[in-house]
Amino acid sequence: MSYHVTPITTSRVKKEHPKFFFDNTLVVLEIEDTLFNVHKYQLMKSETFSDMFQAANRDPEEGSCREKPIILQGISALDFECLLTVLYATRFSTYQPAPEASLIIPAFRLANLWNFSDLRVYLLPLAEKELSDVDKIVFAREFDIKEWLAPAHTRLCEREQPPTTDEALKLGVHSLLLITRVREESRKAITSCTTPTCGPCAGLHVYSNGDYLTCAKCGSRTRVVQARSASSADTPIGVKVQKWVDEGCVLSS
Repeated sequence: MSYHVTPITTSRVKKEHPKFFFDNTLVVLEIEDTLFNVHKYQLMKSETFSDMFQAANRDPEEGSCREKPIILQGISALDFECLLTVLYATRFSTYQPAPEASLIIPAFRLANLWNFSDLRVYLLPLAEKELSDVDKIVFAREFDIKEWLAPAHTRLCEREQPPTTDEALKLGVHSLLLITRVREESRKAITSCTTPTCGPCAGLHVYSNGDYLTCAKCGSRTRVVQARSASSADTPIGVKVQKWVDEGCVLSS
């Protein structure tokens, strides 16, 4: 008598990788008559979208096809494109977006609006590093980052070139008045004092000068000099600007 023994097989429990098992579901969104077909897992990084998808009263068909898109109003298609560019250009991607103001600001705007918390953390130091001083001021105003205002305005007061027309339009009246006034006061301080002093010793930014002069304080010879004045030494540009920021970014008459 022979017996046939059937081997016992144990089924192995398979688990999904916590990072690289992507939900391949696509969601159709409509913004300004433009359709976007986006991976749901990207949108789920947003607290706003996550809550929306998990809402009990949500129509499950909404966003499932181009005929029934999720319509987003009050934002621009270009801003959303910038957001997606950053979302899809991860650190593992071969393509990294150029860290320019035209990309950073609109991407951060929507990340802030929809609470993409990780994306905000990523973009904020990038904005601080890559944006020009004028764009930092625009950025700081929009997102209430008060600590950026004084340093950026101070550098604009100190630099050799005055604001360009495009920069002036971005800055607005109050910032432009501050920068113009502080720059003018600095130049008056230079011309009203006969003792030449180099920029670092004067506590002011440097301006081009046609002659080599000796600094009365440190003895250095330089073509770039400042004339030292009591008012500028007692009230450096940075202190003036910080006071202006603390008083609500409005000049007193």
